[in-house]
Amino acid sequence: MLKVIVISLLANPIAKSISNIPSVKSLAFKYVGAEDIESFINNKINDILNDNYKITISFLGEHYHSQEDIERYKKNVLDIIRKISVFQNVTVSIKLTALGLDMDYEYCKDNLGEIIEFASKFNIRIHIDMEQSIYIDNSLSLFDLYRKEYKYNNLDITFQAYLYRTSKDIEDRILSFDWDSRPIVRICKGAYKEPFDKVFPNKKLIDENYYNISVKMLDNIQKVYPAFATHDHKIIEKIKNYVQYKGISIDSFEFQMLYGIRQDLQRKIIDQGYNLRIYIPIGSEWYDYFVRRIAEKPSNILLVLYSLLKRQK
Repeated sequence: MLKVIVISLLANPIAKSISNIPSVKSLAFKYVGAEDIESFINNKINDILNDNYKITISFLGEHYHSQEDIERYKKNVLDIIRKISVFQNVTVSIKLTALGLDMDYEYCKDNLGEIIEFASKFNIRIHIDMEQSIYIDNSLSLFDLYRKEYKYNNLDITFQAYLYRTSKDIEDRILSFDWDSRPIVRICKGAYKEPFDKVFPNKKLIDENYYNISVKMLDNIQKVYPAFATHDHKIIEKIKNYVQYKGISIDSFEFQMLYGIRQDLQRKIIDQGYNLRIYIPIGSEWYDYFVRRIAEKPSNILLVLYSLLKRQK
């Protein structure tokens, strides 16, 4: 409930004007990599890679309903692919609603195909971010089309543990298929507001499902490259323990965390020799993403208030 209140408070048009305040923007960019790919490459990417982190870049944008917005998003993604091609261990995440899934399936399909084909020329992996449950069937259909039928081995996908359907989706769509090369399958908890009959009702059950899915993927490590996207240190430790118990190579999976979140835990994971990929959003549409980060820990609203007070000094 508090999370919903924080989002409602900060996401309304009047409150959104605080995004123009330098101190608020400075706070936001603890969680956002940069406003454009040039700034990120010039100022941050080498330091992050040199510290042994892997990177996924997500260009901010979603739920576009105009061709102009969609084409602009696609152009930026293609530009990012071109400019990161000189680096190792950098991938790109995209949202299908930014490529037209809300408008027309065929249009979205063509846009996705253009991006995957272009990325394949540079050996860059493209990762589909999973959005609300109403988009899952179409998202999986597009993944199947390009990964299974057209054999684009640079396409990967996300699943969300808070949904009842996810365990079966992974069994049916991932683990039952004989892949030419293992897809990277990101499992996260899920953050969208969903109907009560689609999601587990509490954190305990979500965490249990997350771990059970993690074990299922690790038990099928020959078919999937699991990417455990979580900041929950208890789940991370349970996964580490299971990996050690089963004798699974730490090079056959990775952990993923958001840029600017739990940096102490990120460093610990790297220092222990595990693979860790940081999910880094970039783009000028950073405010809504920033609000979601604040809402995940509502006490962070105090940081926003402090930034506003700094403006008064």
